Amino acid sequence: MQGVFITIEGVEGSGKSTQVLRLSERLRHLGLPLVVSKEPGGTALGRELRRLLLERHPSGETWCAEAELLLFYADRAQHLELVIRPALAEGKVVLLDRFEDSTRAYQGASGVAEASLDRLNDLVLRGLKPNLTVMLDMDPEVSLQRVEVRNLSMGAEFAETRFDEAELEFHRRVRNRFLAIAQNHPNRVALIPARDPVDQVEAVIWGRVAPLLRSAGFGVD
Repeated sequence: MQGVFITIEGVEGSGKSTQVLRLSERLRHLGLPLVVSKEPGGTALGRELRRLLLERHPSGETWCAEAELLLFYADRAQHLELVIRPALAEGKVVLLDRFEDSTRAYQGASGVAEASLDRLNDLVLRGLKPNLTVMLDMDPEVSLQRVEVRNLSMGAEFAETRFDEAELEFHRRVRNRFLAIAQNHPNRVALIPARDPVDQVEAVIWGRVAPLLRSAGFGVD
């Protein structure tokens, strides 16, 4: 049985974490061999990189675009080597919260050239692509309001990512890049409106995931 690689993408506050949790619970209930992870931070060393990338440094210093890009790909290379490729080789379902499309959206929106993204993609991924990418789409003006409410309710320690604080125009560029990816890869990317009720979004996602699993030989209803 071949492994299945599923990623969930979207702007900040689009509900990725909720849908990753719901989908993973469904897959576990079905008894499927499953690995759930995220980027950055899917390995022990990756968690250190996540802290460096997403937390605000006390000095106020921020990463330049190229340094940030290389750190994201260092995390991805380690993640692929230790988690993703071995799990797929063992015939498991791999479910990720963010992957390559986020790098293209966020780092591209930060001004990194497409040629640089292409070169690192070729070097690190070596042709590996998700079987399905669920892309949750939402207007950043709405999604950032969700982020603000979430951070206030969860406390300061939860407000980990400095991307939350970027200007609205940056988040609009990120969304536009996600939309372009969906348009350019319609066979891989399922673009799903994220403003719909959570249960409805979950049902639409399952409508795309279930046929993929059946085609790969996993018995699901």
